[in-house]
Amino acid sequence: MSIICWLLAGGLVGWGAGLYMGTPTQHAFIFNASFAALGAAVGTWMLEPVLGIAPGLSVFGVIVGAVCGAVALTLVHFVRRFVTA
Repeated sequence: MSIICWLLAGGLVGWGAGLYMGTPTQHAFIFNASFAALGAAVGTWMLEPVLGIAPGLSVFGVIVGAVCGAVALTLVHFVRRFVTA
């Protein structure tokens, strides 16, 4: 259940990032949401033992997932910007 919440939190972050950055295509929204969800799942999975996040559904786990998704999406956009420039 917690993985689903991490994926949803990351997806919402990706969707919000797409709205914030003004990406006009549906393809960009799908990329943002899927990559942020992947970043949220992987980041929370890695930080779970370090931060002491309890297994299962917790507000702290969802917040950490959203932050990890935002960080992963930011890194991808920075890399894409420097590679294409």
